[in-house]
Amino acid sequence: MTQPLRNLANSAADDDVHEGRRHDLAVAALHTWSEHGYSQVSVRNVAKRTRFSHGMVHYYFHSKDALVAECVRLITDAHIFASDSADVTDVTNYSRTLAAALSDSFRKNRRLHRIRYDLRNQSQFEPSLRDYAAEVEDDREKWQQEVQARYESLNWHFAPPFDLLAEQIDALIERAVRDELLGADLEDTAERLRQDLVQVLPKVH
Repeated sequence: MTQPLRNLANSAADDDVHEGRRHDLAVAALHTWSEHGYSQVSVRNVAKRTRFSHGMVHYYFHSKDALVAECVRLITDAHIFASDSADVTDVTNYSRTLAAALSDSFRKNRRLHRIRYDLRNQSQFEPSLRDYAAEVEDDREKWQQEVQARYESLNWHFAPPFDLLAEQIDALIERAVRDELLGADLEDTAERLRQDLVQVLPKVH
């Protein structure tokens, strides 16, 4: 390997290490946030739960705001809502499939949902968080549009408007997140969420 190519290879490897460390630190910040709330997200607290020193964490994330920004990016990249049921051809079965998918997503992503609700609440009091909260909410709204479009493709017409149903779904997920956080069994909470979603989602009688 010639020197320029070797330098390029080394640079690529360094970039991979850099991104890997940055990702690990952001995940540590997510865990801190989900367990202790936004107030405990800091460069110092992330350093405490990783093998990296405070100085190393500060090298990758120079401030709390930088940590929050990366956490929000990871949440939106995770696609914590579920809506894909391409093989379903009627409204009732789509609702059942959607309820099961949302329940399963809650199992897998309850920590991220916990952060989502905490971010929404904190943004009411901290203007610096409002753009981040809006970014996460935009992700939810895109999901809502996909779900609404799928129901409409199955010839379902919403009355009252779909937005009211979407808020009801969100409230049920928030209740599940809160119940699990307060000690309820995860599987029982997920099953209750599924059953409640089946009750509120459209169905053909």
